[in-house]
Amino acid sequence: MTGDTDPIFIDFEASSLSGSSYPIEVAWGSGPEDVHSCLISPAQCHDCIDWDDDSEFLHGLTRRQVLEQGVPMDKVCDLLTDALNGRQVYSDANGYDNFWLEKLFHAAGKGRPGFRIRHVDELLCERLAPFMVHRRELVEAIEELHKAARDKVPRRHRAGWDVRFLIELWGMVCRKWL
Repeated sequence: MTGDTDPIFIDFEASSLSGSSYPIEVAWGSGPEDVHSCLISPAQCHDCIDWDDDSEFLHGLTRRQVLEQGVPMDKVCDLLTDALNGRQVYSDANGYDNFWLEKLFHAAGKGRPGFRIRHVDELLCERLAPFMVHRRELVEAIEELHKAARDKVPRRHRAGWDVRFLIELWGMVCRKWL
């Protein structure tokens, strides 16, 4: 069980990487046994028509699959709000993930989300900076941690696996520099 002060990690998968893209899957969690994931149905969103075959190849989800198996956008917003409002939330692509978070809440008519997503490297820097003498040493340590975590969680491009990677990354930092 994790506490309310533990960082939460989030990841979205999307229909494409274009400005017209929309979220099709989200996962979040704070520990290996605490990862929540759901497909997101774009049926509520009349503007959600962009679909990229290259993105589909990466994440392996079809538009039909997310339409048929996805949770309605407003319900996903409720789930995220209940779990994440007021929490520290991190991803490794916060520019994209904040874009899709905003798109999700807007399309569902929910206004603005009650949290923002920060980049995981900010969290790593906060934890590691007191142990490093030079900035270059900090950058190299973070790069090595990313590689080591990716070796432990090699699967990617599904939201749940990407959150597990972030949890492993944070766990490595905590185990070594607690």
